[in-house]
Amino acid sequence: MPFNPTSEQQAILDHARNRHGRVLAGPGTGKSATLVALLNQLLSGESAPRIKLLTFTRAATAELAKKVSEHPAAAAERPSTIHSFAISVLLANPGTGGFPEPLRIADDWENDEIVLPTLARRAQIRVTRLQNLIRELASNWESLRPEVNPRVNPEERARFVGAWHEHRQVYGYTLLAELPYALRNALQDHPTLQGTDYDLIVVDEYQDLNACDLEVLHRIAERGCSIIGAGDDDQSIYSFRRAAPEGIRRFPQDYPNCGDYPLSITQRCGSRIIEWATYVIEGDPDRPTNRPRLSSVPGSLPGEVALLGFADETAEVAGVVKTIDRLVNQEHIPASEILVLLRSDYRGVFSDPIKEGLASLGIPCSDPDATERILAEPSNRKLLEIARLLVNRSDSLSWASLLYLTPGIGDSFFDYIYDRARQQRIQFGQALLDAYAGDFPEGPAGPSRKAKALITSVTAWLTTHEAPLQMPEGGWGTWIIQVADGTIAPAPSEDFENLLHAIDELSEHERGLGRYLSQISPLGKDIALAESEGVRIMSMMGAKGLTVRATIIPALEEGIIPRPDTDLGEDRRLLYVAMTRAREFLYGTWARRRTGPTARIGDPHVSTARRPTSFFDGGPIRSEDGRAYITHRWR
Repeated sequence: MPFNPTSEQQAILDHARNRHGRVLAGPGTGKSATLVALLNQLLSGESAPRIKLLTFTRAATAELAKKVSEHPAAAAERPSTIHSFAISVLLANPGTGGFPEPLRIADDWENDEIVLPTLARRAQIRVTRLQNLIRELASNWESLRPEVNPRVNPEERARFVGAWHEHRQVYGYTLLAELPYALRNALQDHPTLQGTDYDLIVVDEYQDLNACDLEVLHRIAERGCSIIGAGDDDQSIYSFRRAAPEGIRRFPQDYPNCGDYPLSITQRCGSRIIEWATYVIEGDPDRPTNRPRLSSVPGSLPGEVALLGFADETAEVAGVVKTIDRLVNQEHIPASEILVLLRSDYRGVFSDPIKEGLASLGIPCSDPDATERILAEPSNRKLLEIARLLVNRSDSLSWASLLYLTPGIGDSFFDYIYDRARQQRIQFGQALLDAYAGDFPEGPAGPSRKAKALITSVTAWLTTHEAPLQMPEGGWGTWIIQVADGTIAPAPSEDFENLLHAIDELSEHERGLGRYLSQISPLGKDIALAESEGVRIMSMMGAKGLTVRATIIPALEEGIIPRPDTDLGEDRRLLYVAMTRAREFLYGTWARRRTGPTARIGDPHVSTARRPTSFFDGGPIRSEDGRAYITHRWR
């Protein structure tokens, strides 16, 4: 379909390539499509500039990749995340990253089952406290300033930092949050760093960048590169990684004399949806006022909106389920085009009853944890770790995972190999193989026998199998399925096989087996999120970037949103993001009283009267009785 720009979009297409620029775009205003059209236009001309297209989330990257592929001149410019960009530059400049080599990032299963338990044992700190210390450490990288949690004991912090530095060297892993910080340091220390010589870097979702990300871009700009930052401060919701709306708001100060381009006409949401969502976001007193108001395309349908009150949490669940049933069976909306968005859902207290109600009606729900469950199945996990050993025969996390999956090998054996690695200043995997070659001297007898049998069988299999240097025809996933003979390398489950084929379709062809394997977990989650066949029930934050026909937002009560322990501005932005996912139907629900687990979420008060969130006070939509609304709306 040809791109027919609006006057706002045309101004962006007329932007001079050697000038910095900011695109401040509301939800559904065609920001990504306009950026891709600009790239295609620049690359179609004479003396095409060297361009890099970046964004923060993998989901946004996949969306951009799809748009880019539709433009002949831009098709070769594959977008990437900030983290992937950092990896590519650091790998092109060995020794500049300051992390254990070869680069290895633990996936969620490895982090939960190997990294955290062994680090906690080494640091003599409980895993729950350990996670807070890791978060504090990452905050220092992300904000570029010391951030100290006053509830952390200084002695415990010092012990953790020392143990972590040792532990990451022994197990040979790098935390994802380290990568932009490592690139920032490399740019600072190495003026001739390869892989950053671009004429123009276009950054989508600029509001998601933290101080470290922003400094990386600024240092690249100092080398003669122009920056175009596109995003929406109203959708800045990643404060957990120290991103803030001020990043995109101060772009004109960071890059003086930049072009400044608003996009204010949404092609997604009906006018009534926009009216309600705009009222919520304009209630933020810290929000700048010098920008055009978001409006719908002239002539678009208004959309249906309602705020529905119910007697209690049981009636609310019944109302949500009945609304979905009517949308599916009377409005003929596919279940995959319906979102149920929650502010919080600890242990499924909100989502589980809704899922049970939908299941009783035969309405399918998505399974956002499907990828984690697939990769946690022992046979699938074993296959994945053996595949990693084809890339690096001494991969520490892979050998540790295989040991973990072998019955009869416990902490004593892990500590035995760890101590050998620490004393010899080598990594765990190499220490394991060296101990194996020496018949595990002074090792615990029973576990050593089991480890010997494991290593013997796995190394024999590895010797008879070798990974191609380049991706084989059909993709890496297809190749893994073919070499998994069901003996040492278990055949993948049907779900895992389907996941590998799906990732083949998304993977970059020039990537090796190691990069492919590192993308299985994150891309699998993105696939589960974007390609659901059922109703998607998820967090408000997880829905960012999605567009559907209908959205239902339960538990819209004061004390749940905003929560008493969160930033009011971010909670407004979070609700704004949730409300602007819908094209046609937007329903909010709330309960007048709550008992049981849901009464203890946010600002807990059991059995006392509740009220809708104050974000709606004085707004265009007033609460009405949910049961009566549903009865009369769908007679």
